[in-house]
Amino acid sequence: MNEVMETIYQWHEGRKIRQISGSLGIDRKTVRKYLGFLNELSVNRSDPLPGEQELIGKLNELMAQRAAIYEAPAIERVARYRDDIERWFEDPNMTAKQAWRLLKENHQINVGYTTVKRYVRKEFPRTSPHVTVRLETPPGDEAQVDFGYAGLMYDPVRQKKRKTWAFIMTLSYSRHRFVRFVFRQDIPAWLDCHERAFAWFGGVPSRIVLDNLKSGVVKPDIYDPLVNYAYADLERHYGFIADPAKRGDAEQKGKVERVVAVVKQQLLAGRTFTNIREANERALSWCREEIGQQVHGTTKRKPYPVFLAEEKDQLKPLPEASFEHPAWKRCTVHPDHHIVFNKSYYSLPTRYIGKKVWVKGTYKTVEIFLDYERIKLHPRAALPGTWMTDQTDYPPEKLAFLMATPTWCRKKAAEYGPHTAALINAVLEEHAMRNLRKAQAMLRLAGKYHDVIEMVAERALLYGNVRYKSIKAMLEKGMTDRPSIVAAAPLSEMGRRFLRSPDSFKGVAP
Repeated sequence: MNEVMETIYQWHEGRKIRQISGSLGIDRKTVRKYLGFLNELSVNRSDPLPGEQELIGKLNELMAQRAAIYEAPAIERVARYRDDIERWFEDPNMTAKQAWRLLKENHQINVGYTTVKRYVRKEFPRTSPHVTVRLETPPGDEAQVDFGYAGLMYDPVRQKKRKTWAFIMTLSYSRHRFVRFVFRQDIPAWLDCHERAFAWFGGVPSRIVLDNLKSGVVKPDIYDPLVNYAYADLERHYGFIADPAKRGDAEQKGKVERVVAVVKQQLLAGRTFTNIREANERALSWCREEIGQQVHGTTKRKPYPVFLAEEKDQLKPLPEASFEHPAWKRCTVHPDHHIVFNKSYYSLPTRYIGKKVWVKGTYKTVEIFLDYERIKLHPRAALPGTWMTDQTDYPPEKLAFLMATPTWCRKKAAEYGPHTAALINAVLEEHAMRNLRKAQAMLRLAGKYHDVIEMVAERALLYGNVRYKSIKAMLEKGMTDRPSIVAAAPLSEMGRRFLRSPDSFKGVAP
């Protein structure tokens, strides 16, 4: 409007079209177009020039009328597909720009974006978006990451539709993006998406601004956030700094927050995919060949070419070794000296019983930490239910019986005396390994009643009683006396009649 007003002013002062064109740096045809407005407004050189505000008001009204006449046929073409547009706008992520793309994609309508935008604003008005403050960073310095809900997608593994989230990483300088759809927001998915993003970019940014979800941050805090241990391992492996955003403040990672909406509006709105794999393939193509080649509204440059020319070489190189995904878990040391991790059992010394420890499991090892100090290292169990026990973790008195083999039991029993040794031999004679626990229990009794164990053992052997409960009862009751031998009663006259000499049984078949 300033250009139009200056053209009219210079013309009214008597300057020619060639002079006005040279003065303002605009084409002569443009000067003639502007001056053509004056004929319709009845403004002559000989008459006084109307006031500036009055003239601007008349010009705006005239130009609006012309725009309406010019756009009428195009608006009518758009209006033919009002039902489709209305259905698209049931999706809260739909925008006028995406509706314009879908009209071209589905109906081959060649109309301008401005026409569609004006039609949408008139027919489907919406509230204005929230305005945020923009912060710029040097190339390679920062990336922002976030998860955004992406609706339902088909899972070819489970063969059903599942809730899906979009993981998005945006390089803050170039605005080049990585997008991947996943079914879970857990730690393995979080780490895997980061690795895929770094491989996609061919390098690692110095700092990553992330949301305060549990996969990345255990304890949200603006000054002292506690980063998830597994994510901290990834951080150290790739050499970046995790910088959690202030909780509930989306403006601190506005570059990626806006991209979540863009993904929904430009990649998902109005489209359906066979399954999540197809969606991920399209997402990478979209990042590089579609949104990556569009002029960004803020930088006024195309993200992917800027990334190649200015940012890719500023990223940190990828490490040579692959990242070994750790699993972290908070565990309790049980009275049997073991913790339970991934359905297997790992031992710790007696002094840690009852304490809470952090356990880090990799493919090869299990590391156990207390107060940030590693207190135990075990090989990783190959199968669930495996006991990974270091015998030295047990106290000596427990370890002695744990290591009590049949040979050890016989040797230990001989220390108490010949009757005790004979008793243990009798216990182990039938089946040494099956009765080993019984022999160990009797030796524990022998240690407690060492003064009388020999006499009780002798008594038990005379009766042929080697049951544990019987021996325990005799020890507890002090039954140490030897059993008396009862003399046989004389036979009666009748009983002697049945006696036979040994010779009478010769030749009798057995």
